[in-house]
Amino acid sequence: MTNLFIIDDHPTFIEGVKSLFPGDHPEKIKVGGTATTVTEARRKLKKSMAQIVLLDLVMPEVSGVDLCLEIKTYYPEKKVIIVTGELDPIVLFNVWNNDADAILTKYFERDELIATIETVLEGDRVKGSKVPNFSLVGNYNPNIVKSKLTRTEQRVLNLLAQGHRRKEVGRILDSTAAAINFHCSSLFRKFHVESVTQLILKAKEDEIVA
Repeated sequence: MTNLFIIDDHPTFIEGVKSLFPGDHPEKIKVGGTATTVTEARRKLKKSMAQIVLLDLVMPEVSGVDLCLEIKTYYPEKKVIIVTGELDPIVLFNVWNNDADAILTKYFERDELIATIETVLEGDRVKGSKVPNFSLVGNYNPNIVKSKLTRTEQRVLNLLAQGHRRKEVGRILDSTAAAINFHCSSLFRKFHVESVTQLILKAKEDEIVA
């Protein structure tokens, strides 16, 4: 049995997905957990045995891009399928670059969702049939990167550029080491770098920090 966990702030969407998988359906997929807020999702995921997380890209508290990376960081065994009505190629590229296993539009059909679940469980990544092509966005663009930084990422980046170490950044922002490492990992991905030194050099070179 494949266990599905849904994170979406619209209860009607959650109920709609549930209705796709009645108890007697042959695909052996069940909705084993749901959350309508990020706080609720974080709490429930700690105990969830779900193999698949169906995640809405637009959540009120934290962007789906950041939450996807968070889930993949703390629960690497879980497959994350992003569902969205957002068709901006830049946004979709950022989602894909943050390790989403699949992207579907919210207009998916039942068969497409089942096929997507089967594909990601086999270890492959997939983009839904209605998802626009975003492959040309892959080239690094500092203006795009700057516009997509979260407020916390910008603060972390500024403090690192000022010479503070990660531990000091955590103290200044009153954040845990795990949280700071999480934000650094996200910054590394967005800037296409592998270390704090490379991150600072690139951010200064592109005039994203002073």
